[in-house]
Amino acid sequence: MVQRVKDIMLKDFTMVDGLTRVSDALTIMKEKEMHTILVRPRHEEDVHGLVTLRDIARRVIAPMKRLDEVHVYEIMSKPVLTVNASMPVAYAARFLTNFHKSWAPVIEKDEVVGIISLNGIVLNAKWC
Repeated sequence: MVQRVKDIMLKDFTMVDGLTRVSDALTIMKEKEMHTILVRPRHEEDVHGLVTLRDIARRVIAPMKRLDEVHVYEIMSKPVLTVNASMPVAYAARFLTNFHKSWAPVIEKDEVVGIISLNGIVLNAKWC
């Protein structure tokens, strides 16, 4: 049986507004022990964004900016690649690595239903 992205994706994800301060997003990430957080589209024609701990380190901490003075929209990746929930896990791993990405929102029926990561694939997928 082929394992699908929906079988191993992280279903407990958090979404914030782009105007959320990085300090608040980081607090949420720490409390929920998450390495990434989704950013809501601003309107129907907009797309999701993604902020990772690496983004915070590279775009806020390294240049010595204040966490409470930077908004997530300033450091997020957008647009982001998405993965279909029914995609086989092996193809999702190939897809992410081909584009040098570690994370992607998972889409089912035009809705975000989870997040997939390379770490999650390696640690949770059932291999031979």
